[in-house]
Amino acid sequence: MVKRTSTPIEQTARLLDLVPFLLAHQGIPVEQLAEHFRVTKEIILDDLNTLWMCGLPGYTPLELIDLEFDSGFVTIRNAEPLAEVRALVGSELVALVLGLDLLATGSKDLPIEVRERIENLSIRIRSKIGSVISVTDRGESEVRALIEQAIRKRASVRIRYFSPQKDEVKDRTITPFDFFLEGAFEYVRAFCDSSQGVRTFRVDRIQEISKNFILRSSTQLSTTPTEPIVSTVRITRGERWTAESLGLALDEFVVGGVLSLSAYSVDWITRTVLASQGDLVIDSPSQARRSIVQSLDATLALYEEGAIALAPKNRI
Repeated sequence: MVKRTSTPIEQTARLLDLVPFLLAHQGIPVEQLAEHFRVTKEIILDDLNTLWMCGLPGYTPLELIDLEFDSGFVTIRNAEPLAEVRALVGSELVALVLGLDLLATGSKDLPIEVRERIENLSIRIRSKIGSVISVTDRGESEVRALIEQAIRKRASVRIRYFSPQKDEVKDRTITPFDFFLEGAFEYVRAFCDSSQGVRTFRVDRIQEISKNFILRSSTQLSTTPTEPIVSTVRITRGERWTAESLGLALDEFVVGGVLSLSAYSVDWITRTVLASQGDLVIDSPSQARRSIVQSLDATLALYEEGAIALAPKNRI
């Protein structure tokens, strides 16, 4: 649906986009240009006439943008200063980060791959902004307030927590100790009854929390963290996405190199290696290797059972 009117702000934004687009599409018909920008032919002609009077200071024919569109086909010259696509300004970056936060916290059923991409993009944009910006909904604020009360009371509390490693929501009883920031996200360090050890939980992944605290004596808790599982993996391909998901720079992610991954869960190691799509090959521990084989066998079984349709074979 084309627009019949255009505000001055909309026209300014469109003019900035017109220059790089025309440089990449020399000779485009006026009708097609109007269709691309979703405006009428009259509006796009008004834009071209305005753009024809734009240029660098001096405003002689040597500095003005040179446009031809009388024949119904648009060509542009002498527009190099505006050849680049518009860059986002600081306020636009802030709005984008806040939107990503709302998307991540407000959509609990997003696939794990989509959620990871949202998180990676948010971290990359925050590194450009250079300040901590976050947005939380009321539910998350209540979760944090209740955890703070549990810390002050030295009490345990029941939570429902989404684990991306297992892609499941599970009930847990935790005894929180403190909060800490890592990257763009806040975590709580706590003793977990299920794991019988100290674990970290991302605050925005806590979906529910009980308001009833469980008081315990210090002898009922073992605050000694369990030993992490250290795995050795080889880099077989240097894909950028895998490097970023591990928090590594490209010069640290070299084909043929060896990495040591530390985690408290074999499931995390398994999902990380499988998600690399062949970028990583695990050498140890054997428990993680067996877990990967079991996951692959389970996936192949779905194909054999017909739960996942096979792609048709090419016919000669």
